[in-house]
Amino acid sequence: MRKSAVRRAYRRNPKAVIIAAVALVLVVAIAVVIFRFAFPEQWNRLLHGDPLYSASSQWKPGDLKVHFIDIGQGDFIYIQFPDGEDMVIDCGSTRASANTSESMQSRAVDYLAPFSDDDVINHLMLTHTDMDHVSYLDEIVYRYQIEHIYMPNILAAPDGKGSEAEKLRGQISQLDKAKLALFTDEDVVTTNAYANFFVAALSEQNCEIIINMDQNSSSNHVVISGDGYDLTFYCPTKAYYESTHLSDALSLNAVSPVGILTYKNRRVVFTGDSNSLNEPIIAKRLGYGVDCDVLKVAHHGAETSSLTEFLRAVTCEYAVISCGNGNSYDHPRQAALDRLRSMSFIYRTDLNGTIVFTVTKNGDMSFYCERESTREHSLVGADSL
Repeated sequence: MRKSAVRRAYRRNPKAVIIAAVALVLVVAIAVVIFRFAFPEQWNRLLHGDPLYSASSQWKPGDLKVHFIDIGQGDFIYIQFPDGEDMVIDCGSTRASANTSESMQSRAVDYLAPFSDDDVINHLMLTHTDMDHVSYLDEIVYRYQIEHIYMPNILAAPDGKGSEAEKLRGQISQLDKAKLALFTDEDVVTTNAYANFFVAALSEQNCEIIINMDQNSSSNHVVISGDGYDLTFYCPTKAYYESTHLSDALSLNAVSPVGILTYKNRRVVFTGDSNSLNEPIIAKRLGYGVDCDVLKVAHHGAETSSLTEFLRAVTCEYAVISCGNGNSYDHPRQAALDRLRSMSFIYRTDLNGTIVFTVTKNGDMSFYCERESTREHSLVGADSL
């Protein structure tokens, strides 16, 4: 009936029908524009269809938010500082070469989109060169304007025989010599994953490259501070780099800086893949007994990390472990979880999905998770099953 009525109206006055249709389209378009700018949070909620986004995006001036993002077996941390600046720490997954790589890569880049209206990320850090920390970082660098990039003191030197390695070697040879000169250690990393990020980072225009290296154990080269907050990183020293050969996984992981973010008397500890080589060094530098609230557990809960000596240096109430569901490394290990048992709760991305920690301008803190889990379940390690 409706279609017949429209046809009859069109035959009688086709111009009026066309005008009415155009007017309807304009009304809808104007309503969409008004809704987009009058209700930005609801618009983004509708656009992304993501309940986590709607809950975690309610940032207001004075809020500190730390997103521990579920990226599978890897690390991906996004920080919204109280003054509106932001930071990415690592973004990678061991799934980078699997069939799921495209969806994970899209999740990595797209996760940041609702929080970066100006397409600018103020700070981006790579803690060390492992694929599960670096594999998607180059995509973020190409997608966003990065103002400051923090990197380990390691040159990229891909040694593969394929076309990608050959292309990367050519790109590295064309990089700014002054930027290349910042990397003073004789050790190199030969993976294509690190080389891709290395090229992206040193090619980024209007971006400062900062090396994750302290001059000595009494100084901190990487300090990010703003209105009421301070993020201080304890990096490998110049002497450490000079005396250490980065020839195996343990030594490469140990260049991870340990950062302590302080706001409203709350503290979050970031660890990368720190382990038995550098945790005792950091514990000594901290002087032991730093009262903290949240520990990002080192190396996805590996047995060689989160040593008792380090946990005495940074006493925390809560822990967050970034690890993939059913990962082949058996992370987290039961021995590490047993050392964390005294904490009030252990959040895990394999159990809880993405985890968002918030500190308000009044100092109140809270956690939001995609999925709930029990304390008992969180204390079960893969190698205890």
